[in-house]
Amino acid sequence: MSPEGTDSIGEGDRVLLYLDPRRTWLIQVKRDSSPFHTHAGIIDVCALIGRRFGEEVKTTLGESFRLLRPVTLDYIMKSERRTQIVYPKDFAYISARSGIKNGSRVLECGTGSGALTSYFASLVSPRGLVHTFEAREEFYAIAKKNVQKAGVSDFVKFENANLLNASEIQGSSYDLALLDTGDPWTLLPISHRALKGSGFAFCICPTTNQLEIVATSMKGLFCDVESVEIMLRHMEAREGKTRPSMRMIGHTCYLISGRKILQSPIENIKSAEPQGEIL
Repeated sequence: MSPEGTDSIGEGDRVLLYLDPRRTWLIQVKRDSSPFHTHAGIIDVCALIGRRFGEEVKTTLGESFRLLRPVTLDYIMKSERRTQIVYPKDFAYISARSGIKNGSRVLECGTGSGALTSYFASLVSPRGLVHTFEAREEFYAIAKKNVQKAGVSDFVKFENANLLNASEIQGSSYDLALLDTGDPWTLLPISHRALKGSGFAFCICPTTNQLEIVATSMKGLFCDVESVEIMLRHMEAREGKTRPSMRMIGHTCYLISGRKILQSPIENIKSAEPQGEIL
C-alpha cells in the first residue's frame, strides 16, 4: 500500500472509480488484478499502481473515470448488507449531537451490516473504541468483513451476543450508547448503567410506535430527550435551470436521544434515612 500522506496509488490500495454521481465502483488494486469490466468499457487495474488519486483514466471505449481515494462513507455505501443501513444524514447528526471524538467509547447494540460501527470507529480512532453487539450470526459475519474493508477493525470490539446477556460491560465507561434493535427500550437500563454521567443514548426507530415507547421509557433515566427526523434533498445545480432533484431519500428512521442523569445527592440522603421513629 502507498505510504500514508501520499497521493499515489500503491498495491493493495482501494480506489473509488468515479464515472458520475450515480455510477461508482470500489475496487482494490493489485499487480495480479484482472481487468475491471463496466458498461463504459474496461479498465486495466494493474496499470493504476503509481497513478495519483484524482487523476483521469480512460476505458477501452474512451470513457473517462476519476481515481478517487475512498472515505468512510464510500465504504459504508458500498458495503455488503442484508439489513437496512442508517444513512449518512442520520449518523452525521448523531455524531454532532453526541460530540463523539478521538478517544471516545461507544456501546452499540444491533451491529447489522456494520455501517454505524465503521463510521463511529473512524471518529473514535486511534485512542477510542466501539464495542458492538450482534446476536444474529449471519449479520455478525458480514459486519466484521465490512468493518475490516473500511480499515477500522483495530478500533472495534465485536460480540456475537445479545446486549441483554452481556457480562463484560463496564459501568459508567461509555460516552455513547447506540441502540438499533426492534425493542430498544428494553436496553435503556443497561445503557444507563454503562454510560458515563451525562453520556448520550441514541435509539434508532423506524416507526412512531417505537418512538413513543422509547420516550416514555427514558423518563427517570435520561434528560434533554429529543426526537428528530432528518430529511435530505439534493439539488440539481445547472446554469439557468437549477431545481430540486426529482428523487430524494425521504423517511429512513426517527432518532431519539437523551443524556444520562444521576440520582441527586438529596435523593440519596433521603433514601438512606432510617425509617420509623428515632428513640
